[in-house]
Amino acid sequence: MPIGTVLLSSRAPIGYLAVAEIPVAINQGFIAMKAKDGVSNLFLLYWAEVAQETIKSRANGSTFLEISKSNFRQIEVVRPSEAVMKKFDAYVRPWYERIVANERETENLITMRDALLPQLISGEIRVGRVEGEG
Repeated sequence: MPIGTVLLSSRAPIGYLAVAEIPVAINQGFIAMKAKDGVSNLFLLYWAEVAQETIKSRANGSTFLEISKSNFRQIEVVRPSEAVMKKFDAYVRPWYERIVANERETENLITMRDALLPQLISGEIRVGRVEGEG
């Protein structure tokens, strides 16, 4: 699936959402939504978030619930005009990109913390005084 594809987990559990930030391969546990021309993938993402109850209500299964692609395709989506879609995307995309950047920064900080903390505790590295501290 190409970058920008909206991914929805279709079983165990249903409803986890993500946007592919790199090309990905998926299995039958996902429904992939590729935005058509004039449709924002972020519109699809937030639509799927709001439509969780409808999506889950179309699921069935004895061991665990699963929504089939055919049951998913039957869910109606109201598509705004192209002008409204463009305004939506122009407003939402900078916020979404900031969320993605913050998530990446968080992951980098976690990696640095996990690498440095054992060294700090063992005394292998030391933190010097910060200028201006007493």
